[in-house]
Amino acid sequence: MTGKAMSPEGAPRSKRGRKLGPITAGTGRAHRAWLEPLRGSYQASGLTIGQLERETGWSRSKISELLRAAGRYPRWEFTRSLLTALHWPAPSMADMRALWALAAREANKRTIWINSCLQGDGLSADDRLPVHFSAFQDLYRDAYTGYAHTFLRRRAEARRAVGDVFILLLFLWDEALASDNPERFAWQILRQTVMERTPHPDNSPALVEAAFDTLALRTAADPVAQIEESMFLFDGLRRLPAGQLDVMVLLHLRGLDETAVAAVLGVPLAAVRSTARHARRHLDGRLRTATQEGHSGDRSD
Repeated sequence: MTGKAMSPEGAPRSKRGRKLGPITAGTGRAHRAWLEPLRGSYQASGLTIGQLERETGWSRSKISELLRAAGRYPRWEFTRSLLTALHWPAPSMADMRALWALAAREANKRTIWINSCLQGDGLSADDRLPVHFSAFQDLYRDAYTGYAHTFLRRRAEARRAVGDVFILLLFLWDEALASDNPERFAWQILRQTVMERTPHPDNSPALVEAAFDTLALRTAADPVAQIEESMFLFDGLRRLPAGQLDVMVLLHLRGLDETAVAAVLGVPLAAVRSTARHARRHLDGRLRTATQEGHSGDRSD
């Protein structure tokens, strides 16, 4: 390694390339992972910002912002146009696209925004699926859809959310396989996608409608009293920490057993059992407090 930036085709740096300012402080690791090679390619190309403007149709100020990570996170169309102008080969372009998507998630971009940027770029969730990706999708689609339906009460909306998850996961499949835990990697995308589409009153995900869709309510001798108890319980449930909420939803609202929950979340079985115990302890304490307050109120009357 000489330390000199090289283009994808191995061309040495030209003196004609415009000297860039530094990457903006605070730029995330995933963003830097694709931006630094792009900057190196630009510096090695011998092109100027003005020439890139003519090649791509994007303004000099926008190109300069992208190369320094100085503005908003760029759309893939913009990034790809610069890569094309710098003659990136197709295999390297695919790698950069995956890194761009990872960085978009790091920048808290919504899954629907990421997928809209990637539309028409040569991949969809229905073609050229790697065998192991297809198997993963078949294995977890029902559990993902059930989880999504708990929060997104219209089934069509839940299916759309899960479809978006698998489209994005397809672009990131190599990164998922390279991670320590592909199931956990995928679950993080699924959870983020569902939660960004779920109303959050009081900064906690809404679960009130789910309280009306329980076996206890359907079989209750006193439905009115059961509604009150169910709504109180579900209000406590939605306020649980994220890990506890996910375990309780999968176990008790979606009907998965502990082993299946461990597989879906990508965590050890012992962690599922421990998390469930902590969640039950929290909910039991909440119900006891409510019961005591209710008795106290009755006596005061």
